[in-house]
Amino acid sequence: MIEEIKLNYHEVDFIVPAQRFNFRFSYVTKQGLSFIREFVLRLVQLAPMKPAQIATYLGLNKLEVNEAISDLMDKGDLSFNELGLVQLTPQSAGYFEGIGKPPKTNSIQETGAALSFELCGFNCIGNKRSSGGWHAGIKLNIDNKKLSETEALAKSIFQKSFYQLLDNDYLKGVRAEEGDRPSIYTIDSVSKLTQDPVRLTSHFTIDQDGKAIEREDFEQLDDSSKVHEAITVSLNKAQKGANIKEIALAMSSFGDTWTKDIFNSNSIDISALGHRYAEALDDDKKAMPFVGPIYANNNWEHIKKHLQSLPATYKKSKDKAVKQLTWIAPSDIFWGKSKKLEICLNELEQAQLTNEKNPQRIFTPSIYLPLSDVTDRRAIGCWKSELKKGSNNLYGLLEGFLGGSIEVLILEGTFAVVCYHVSRPETHPVSIPVGFVTSNLKLINTISEIAFDYINGSSSFNNRHNLGLLEKL
Repeated sequence: MIEEIKLNYHEVDFIVPAQRFNFRFSYVTKQGLSFIREFVLRLVQLAPMKPAQIATYLGLNKLEVNEAISDLMDKGDLSFNELGLVQLTPQSAGYFEGIGKPPKTNSIQETGAALSFELCGFNCIGNKRSSGGWHAGIKLNIDNKKLSETEALAKSIFQKSFYQLLDNDYLKGVRAEEGDRPSIYTIDSVSKLTQDPVRLTSHFTIDQDGKAIEREDFEQLDDSSKVHEAITVSLNKAQKGANIKEIALAMSSFGDTWTKDIFNSNSIDISALGHRYAEALDDDKKAMPFVGPIYANNNWEHIKKHLQSLPATYKKSKDKAVKQLTWIAPSDIFWGKSKKLEICLNELEQAQLTNEKNPQRIFTPSIYLPLSDVTDRRAIGCWKSELKKGSNNLYGLLEGFLGGSIEVLILEGTFAVVCYHVSRPETHPVSIPVGFVTSNLKLINTISEIAFDYINGSSSFNNRHNLGLLEKL
């Protein structure tokens, strides 16, 4: 069978609120009897007999056998028949699974467990607290009514899913003998402890014709249906209109005549993309195409290669001039909704200096983030929360650079990246990032001129595009 060809065109982290509960509960398990009592029952299982016969078989004196028999009778496990012989009761007969098998009685044990449940579908996600923060992702909303009933829901799910929780090794306090299957007896209490974020990464893919493929289920969840419903609602609210015309105008501005060739009537022509990619590998004068966010692993590798070559180039240079790295983020709701952006920004920070005893600065980064204006307090607060570590290099930029759907990353005289965030809401649930990486100096200069004309420009008198350092806004 031919394997289906598919391509990841975007990846987005969705953050589901999860609550952690402490459960106190009792369970029923089987346990063995003390040695003497077990063998009294095993003897009587073979055939009813007199107390004296039991004493002879087990080597007990009259006092010891009478004590053992009396205790078992008090528990309802033995009785005398009409012939005066000791016999099993229906209760104790149920302790045996067969002749020669040791008897086991039901025992009620108490224990507890701390478990987390995501709040969309109430899937149990285990004993450990989730981490990763509430930022760099799209938070899914939970119905207020459900939020008010989480303890009751957790209790119900715990009772229904007891065996599954046991099989997943989440109930470590439950003890049972080999081959025994404990069962829930009663849930004594359920108390809410904390609320944590659960990060679920969704890879958006297309088939070989460029058509969107249905999202896959999440491995962390037993049932992803409710989470997918919440994601669909969230995506429908976030989508913006089609922007093909402004993308075409941006391509024309850069003199980009090649990226359009990897599109088809649906989205991306995978065959054409592969052909263009092979050409770029063979000829470094040609721009290297990519699909997906700049910070996606396979795309960021192209940028890392340039960054890794910087120290050697810097040592060979005569003037040791510090270069400028400029990154303009697009006005796209799905941009940066991944922890991978944070990883890439950390790698940029590490690449700024040479790795030696007295490190020298190779470049200074400036990252421009779109704002409607300086009074856009909500967006300013969101960007500060999302990108806490890069506060010294984050700037506000009046949104609208080449229509708002264009992202550029430029290291002067070294490389440039252009990424078009294509919106096709009628066929694809999220934007389709597609672009190129180039080391062609002429093209780098063209991209730089367009970027800095906007950054240093103004839309009207006293209304500059560059709004300044984000931390001062």
